[in-house]
Amino acid sequence: MATDAIHPELPNRIGQITRCKDINGSPMVYEVLDEIVRVVHKPPMPPKAIYLQLLKFADDGRTEMRLCYYIIGQKPRGKGKWLFGQYATMIRREDFEQLIKKAIEKGWLS
Repeated sequence: MATDAIHPELPNRIGQITRCKDINGSPMVYEVLDEIVRVVHKPPMPPKAIYLQLLKFADDGRTEMRLCYYIIGQKPRGKGKWLFGQYATMIRREDFEQLIKKAIEKGWLS
């Protein structure tokens, strides 16, 4: 899913499995079942791609949602690439409402 001619194609994690450790060091494995993306741009800041992801955990099959983001890199190593944001995102109310509206349309929420 491309954002426009200037920016690279957006990352797509649907179907990808992640193995990591939780805060207590226990193994955690989950798959990204689906994701909703909203690109927001408020110059002079670079564009931010906000993702609402539907996750399924391997240990018990539960599903959870994750709100994360990617941002266009500005430093030489990642310049011009979508980089995963390692911190919690701050999101405007209207952008969050649009993500939730799309989740309802997709049947994630009732």
